[in-house]
Amino acid sequence: MPSMSQFLPRPAVVRLLAQNEVDAKYEKRAKAWKTFSTLIEPLRWLENLIYGRKIRRTKLNGDPVFLLGFGRSGTTHLHNLFYQDPQFGVVSNYQASTHPISLIGRGWLQRFFAKQMPKKRPMDNVPISLDSPQEEELAMINCTDEAPLHFMNFPRLVPQIYDRYVSELGQNQQDLEAWQRAYMEVLQKATLLSGGKRLVLKTPPNTARIRVLLDMFPEARFVNIVRNPYPVYQSMRNMYRKTLPPAVLQEIDWEVIDAWIVHAYQVQMQAYLDQRHLIAPERLVEIRFEDFELHPIPILEEIYKTLELGDFEAARPRFQSFLDGLGSYQKNKFEFPEDVVSTVNENWDFAIEAFGYERIEPGQSID
Repeated sequence: MPSMSQFLPRPAVVRLLAQNEVDAKYEKRAKAWKTFSTLIEPLRWLENLIYGRKIRRTKLNGDPVFLLGFGRSGTTHLHNLFYQDPQFGVVSNYQASTHPISLIGRGWLQRFFAKQMPKKRPMDNVPISLDSPQEEELAMINCTDEAPLHFMNFPRLVPQIYDRYVSELGQNQQDLEAWQRAYMEVLQKATLLSGGKRLVLKTPPNTARIRVLLDMFPEARFVNIVRNPYPVYQSMRNMYRKTLPPAVLQEIDWEVIDAWIVHAYQVQMQAYLDQRHLIAPERLVEIRFEDFELHPIPILEEIYKTLELGDFEAARPRFQSFLDGLGSYQKNKFEFPEDVVSTVNENWDFAIEAFGYERIEPGQSID
């Protein structure tokens, strides 16, 4: 079954399967998904019965801190560092994987998943655990069928579903309200699961949703992290080649996926550039991954100071301990063949200029 959305409620599974063709090769996978959703449906009803009112009445502990940035730009590293500060709560891997029954599943379901979970992410070897932070977009695909990452089940939906719930979110009132309901449910459950802490959230599509997020959370803080576009493109291609095959119910056309990566970056980063002026200057910090990788503690300190996030010195030892523990971590290394360089130059040159990177030509390397 689609591994990332296996806990999606049965009504949403049924709708997605009715609306989208399943290729013959994946019919057993689709049947297993539908069967599993049927088996867990009573648990979802039980969670709603026991916790539904409490979830709806849960207030967030202040407006969230949103960590923005296109995928593969260092957002996970930044999120993991924020998680070291005990004042913040997150959407955890546990919640993202089991969202509809994550409250009644505390304990027994957590123990089961802890035994099954890999120790590192498949695309980049970053260590993970059940409690470590996850992007709320992965909780959304276990919450509602109105979420952009369902293209990972149905790759022929790109770019339509991504644009609908990312760069075009807000243009259709019905889509907006459905997305907001599901998103608030994810954040309310995260608040309950984290013991009422203020949330620090990371999901790349939010980079294009600033207007929507400010309407919902006018006091929110934002950190946007950018990275040199050449490794971003190469790393995104690598990630989807490792994560899409176990999830899809349709044959993958990798040329289409590569073209979608180009498109997604264009619409997402252009939306950010168009909307960032809506954020008050004292509520936005922009950083570059390359600088953050070299000087994480001073940059974190500046983020805390600018956004007024509390006592940085109290959390400094935890940040340093986490960074010291990464000593053996090896990042993926990529070469930049001519087609990668040409694709970035032809399509993402606006970002190279906007974020102050150096344009390279085929045959050149990045210093």
